[in-house]
This record gives sequence, C-alpha cells and structure tokens, in this order.
Amino acid sequence: MDKKLRYAFHFLVLYLLCMALTSYAEEPDNQIRLSLQECVSLALESNLNVRIQRIDPRIQGALLTKAKGSFDPSASFGPTISKSEEPSSTPFLTGADVRTSESQGVNLGINDPIITGGSYGLSFNSNRSESNSELQTLNPAYRSGLTLNVTQPLLDGFGISVNRSSITIARNNQDISILRLKSQLIGTLSEVQDAYWGLVFELENLKVQQLALKQAEDLLAINQQFKEVGKATVSDILQAQAAVASREADVIDTTDSVKDAEDNLKRITNMIQDEALWDAAIVPVDAPTTEEVEVDLEESIAAAVKNRPEYAQAELDLQNSDIYVKVAKNRRFPTLDLEGSYTLNGLGGDLDEPLSQVGGADYRSWFVGLALRMPLGERGAKADLKKSQFEKEQKLLALKDLEQQIIADVRGAVRQLETDRKRIEATKVAEDLAKQVLKTEEEKYNLGLSTSYELLQFQASLVTATKNRLRAVIDYRRSMVYLNQALGITLENLDIEMEE
Repeated sequence: MDKKLRYAFHFLVLYLLCMALTSYAEEPDNQIRLSLQECVSLALESNLNVRIQRIDPRIQGALLTKAKGSFDPSASFGPTISKSEEPSSTPFLTGADVRTSESQGVNLGINDPIITGGSYGLSFNSNRSESNSELQTLNPAYRSGLTLNVTQPLLDGFGISVNRSSITIARNNQDISILRLKSQLIGTLSEVQDAYWGLVFELENLKVQQLALKQAEDLLAINQQFKEVGKATVSDILQAQAAVASREADVIDTTDSVKDAEDNLKRITNMIQDEALWDAAIVPVDAPTTEEVEVDLEESIAAAVKNRPEYAQAELDLQNSDIYVKVAKNRRFPTLDLEGSYTLNGLGGDLDEPLSQVGGADYRSWFVGLALRMPLGERGAKADLKKSQFEKEQKLLALKDLEQQIIADVRGAVRQLETDRKRIEATKVAEDLAKQVLKTEEEKYNLGLSTSYELLQFQASLVTATKNRLRAVIDYRRSMVYLNQALGITLENLDIEMEE
C-alpha cells in the first residue's frame, strides 16, 4: 500500500477506536457498528500475521544490499617499520662485523571488483631504508612505486551472469517476499470477509430462533386460554411447554455461536488485544447481496494463473534454480586466471627524487601471466551440479502441480458459486411455501381442525426453511470471496494497492 493509503488506515483505526470509546458512554448495550470495509482496514493495519509478513521484504531488501556490497571497492593502508641486525659475511667489504639496517614505509591501495569476475587495483608504496653497509651507495635510500594490478578469471568464475548471480537471486527473493505478503493479505482479507458474513449469518439466525421461541410462547399462551374453555388438553399444554424449552435452548446455543463469530472477527482484526472490546457486541452494517455474477471458466483460469501470487512466486523460485544450475556448471571448470601488472618505479637519495621518477614514468616494469589450477577429482563440483539439477526438476514439478491446483480451485469456486445461486432460489421457494403452509395450519388450528403437535412441526419447518435460505445467501457471498481468492483479485476488488 502506498503512503497515502497507509496514513488513511492509521486515521481510520484511530477514528474507529475513538468512536468505539465514545459508544461505551452513549450506547447502553456496548455495541460497535462496523462495515465490511472498516473490518478490512482494521485487519490491514493491525492483523499480526500481516504485520509479521510486512517485515520480510525489508529483510530481503537488506540481503539484496549485502549482495550488491560484494562489488564495493576496498581501500588499504599499511605503515611498516623494521630493524635487523645480523653478522656480516663480508666484513672486509661492509666495513663492520655486524650488519644493521632500518626501514620505514607506507603502502596505500584501492581494489575494485569487476562484474566479469576479476578485479583491478592501484597501489602506491614508499620506503626509506638505511644501513651501516658501505656497499649501499644511497644511504639512506628512498624507493617509491605505483602499481596497477589486474586479475581476470577466464574459466571458473568468468561471466557477468555468474558473478551477478547472488544479486539476481537476492532480488528474486525480495520479489518473492513481496508476493508472500500479497498472498498473506489475500488470505487474511478473505478470512475477514468470511468471518464478517459468518457473523451476519449467526445474528440473522439468532433472530429466526428468537422468532421461533416467540411463536412457541404464543402457542403456549393460546393453549392455556383454550384449556380454560375446554378447547385444549393437558397434552397440548405440555407439547407447547416442551417446544418453548427446546427453542430456548436453541436461542442459547445460537447466542453462543454469535459470540464465537464476534471473537473470530475481533481476532482477525486484532481488536481482541483490547480488553475493553472483549464484551462489545459487533453490529455489521452491511447486508449480503445476491446479485448474479457471470463467470467464464476458461478466462477465469487464465486470469488466475496470471494473478495468483503463489504462481509468480513459484516461477521466481524456478528462476533461482536455473541460476544455481548455471553457477554449478561454471564451478566445474578449472581455474584459469589472467594476471597482469604495470609498475612505475623510483629510487633516490631523498624523498623527492623517487617521486619525481614515478611521476615522469622514468622506470617501468610490467608482468603478464596465466595461472592454472585444476582439481584432481571433481566429486564436490559434480555433486553440487546434480543437487542443483534435481532441485530444479523438483521445483518444475511443483510449478506444474500448483498450476493444476489453481485450475481445480477456480473450477471448484465457479461451480460452488453456481450451486449457491441455485440454492438461494430453491430455499426462497421452500421458505415461501413453508410460510403459506404455517398460515393455513394456524387457521385450521384456530378452527379446531389441527393439533398443537402438527402446528409445532410446521413452525419448526419454517424455522429450518428460513435458516436454509439465510445459509444459502451467506454461502453465496462466501463463494464470491473464495472465487476472488482463487482468481487472485481480492485486493483489486477491495481497491487495495500494493506498494512498490
């Protein structure tokens, strides 16, 4: 999400908390009214799994910077001082039985890796030496040198792609971490929507159970009146009382289900961390809609393969395997390095003289050579190559399996959406008919043409039919959520953009 959206989320969270705290003082029943979009915003900002996953791209970004740092230049500085005393092997030439020498120097250098695998460096050294030997004509003697060194692998370690492999893999891993974050967001927001509609169902079902309880209580009151005038028996009274007790138990069970659904939604949105919100009742303000959605199966499968972050993640993982195989193949080559150096030399009786000679390039030396190192036996390199090839084959099969899973997910989601749409139509008809049958049975009962038992059975049938219709409507909304998740378009449907 971009910064503006993030700031909006912060503001929304503060606003919701303020409204919630205000509602405690104003609302005697301690209610929090929340829309689906507000629950989504709370989850984006506060869900712990999302917050955990958001850190991973930063970690991978640091690892990418570390990989790039392998090509950073390095500087060196080294002052030296030495003194030695040893017996002279030629005292008649040196003029002393003990030969002594002292030297002080400094070395400066910079080395820079090359993207092709080699490196170049520039170093400067200056040295002052003094001895008691008469054979040393310059005493003290000053030496200076400026050297350019170049090393370039020609086989093992050669190539831009090989030497940039760590950077490419680190960049892919950073993209993978972002895709994991997107997967986490899709999963969490799908869970939020599912929990929201689950709470809506439990609240509506509670109303149905409360209505069924009221119907049983009304029938009990009617039977008690009828008994006084001889129109009802003791059995009628007992049947009504049993129905009241049974439906009271249904109300208690459904109330508990409502609390469970509230806690589930509070957990996902992280509201449960605030003890002040534990007993607050969540009142959903959005009602489920049943608009018909036309879905083309083939287009949906193609879109899912394109949009699902898991598939893009698996593709990047396969790219990393290709790089590992390429690097492992390169490691099987022998080491053949091209080495060269070019040096400007200077020598004199004072410090200025050798520096002047170096600056004027009066004395030069150079070197070019090849260094070949060939291991006797390549079991380690061969094993690494085999391992990389097997891992690539494994990830290729995993990618194909994921593609099949995506196809199955989309097919199942589309089929379930169509099934739930048909269920809505069927359960609506069943509910309407149950209402008509119950109305007819109530009229018959008032005329003495029916029994309490039959009336209670038809009341229960209407409760079941209404509950089935509610379940079908909510399941249709949940199927829309699952379809969007299967297509990988949950964030787009909620107008949420991932930050770059």
